[in-house]
Amino acid sequence: MHSAEKVPPQSPPIKWVEGHKGVFNIEVQGISSVHTQDNHLEKFFILCHALESQVTFPIRVLNEKITEASLEHELKLSIICLNSSRLEPLVHFLHLVLDKLFQLTVQPMLIAGQTANFSQFAFESLVAIVNSLHNSKDLSQDQHGRNCLLASYVYYVFRLPEVQRDFVRLGTSGSTNLPESRYYTYGRTAAVSVGSRLLQSRTTSCSNPDIAGIQNAPDEEVKNIMSSKVAERNYSRVSFYSESNSDMSSPRTSHFHEEIAFQMVVSAGIARESVFKYSWFFFELLVKSMAQYVDNVQKQDVPRRSRFSNRFREDISTIVSVVTSEVAALSIKTQKESEQAEKINISLAFFLYDLLSLMDRGFVFNLIKNYCNQLSNKMSNIPVLLSMRLEFLQILCSHEHYLNLNLFFLTSGCAPTSPSPSISSQVLPLFLKK
Repeated sequence: MHSAEKVPPQSPPIKWVEGHKGVFNIEVQGISSVHTQDNHLEKFFILCHALESQVTFPIRVLNEKITEASLEHELKLSIICLNSSRLEPLVHFLHLVLDKLFQLTVQPMLIAGQTANFSQFAFESLVAIVNSLHNSKDLSQDQHGRNCLLASYVYYVFRLPEVQRDFVRLGTSGSTNLPESRYYTYGRTAAVSVGSRLLQSRTTSCSNPDIAGIQNAPDEEVKNIMSSKVAERNYSRVSFYSESNSDMSSPRTSHFHEEIAFQMVVSAGIARESVFKYSWFFFELLVKSMAQYVDNVQKQDVPRRSRFSNRFREDISTIVSVVTSEVAALSIKTQKESEQAEKINISLAFFLYDLLSLMDRGFVFNLIKNYCNQLSNKMSNIPVLLSMRLEFLQILCSHEHYLNLNLFFLTSGCAPTSPSPSISSQVLPLFLKK
């Protein structure tokens, strides 16, 4: 291109319009499938790469240098800021972002001799991204209100994160002196102030998307369930780690489905509200991770009661109890929240439907029984709960073994053969007579 003063001679001569006034503008926009073109995503990926491979510090991220001492803090900030990314690049790199967050959920890291745990930050960032994608008007949803991108990711892309046996150790000093042993599920206390900044952007109220969300006081029943479970788990998990690990040379890791269930139990505030609102995603994530876990460790022929830990079953029981209470609480509010309660109720029904194929069926039927008892206690005051319970049971009755499991057999010999028998579901009374 040439300026107006340096245009080569033309034949016939050029006649300029209005004294060389510009007629149109040209804008060049770079498009790349390799570079994120978003500072928040770029910083997150670079810092994750620094954790996964041996790098020389300080490292340059955009226009700043990050030392080894500040790596943990900067990575936590980058996890928090993921929700501030532009929608288009976030959608393009969604599968990579979710894969990295899931890896950080179950993989503790050693940075300069200090154990860094990112599970709480990764989970809360995941919740914020799920909330943003559902609230975007540019992204499609199916007839059940599920974001199509997230549904496709869970169905086609998700794989269990591979936990490395040799934990990444950054730094040369203090690599053999580790902090005292503990269960690395909670975020460290020093990072709590950073976590309070999470989810402050793009957060909307359930009843009115134009009003900024306000943290409401939790329902008393939900509050009692959550407080008791967290207090019990805080003690039991620390003692469990100390008793079951004689080798203290590396931090303990948990399975992905256990970590997701635990984070759902201890979530609070806006994160907890979003977890229940979009519970379908977390339920499907749990089911697929459980199925892949059973396949990876070859537990298909193992009795169902022995497939999953007692700790995980306690978390599932807590989740079902809290979600049931949330359904009852939302059903008496506005029309919009009542519709949300119906969606949550359907998601819970399909979740238990899938658990019948994975877990001990006696345990699952106890969950169904507790669900019915919880709603029955409030059904006199909330008539709409009757239709919700019927819809819930209708979904469960479509399971291929549901009717057989509900039959009461006098002897185990006359019971039909199950392709994967459960210990406590061979002879199971009819829980749901009413």
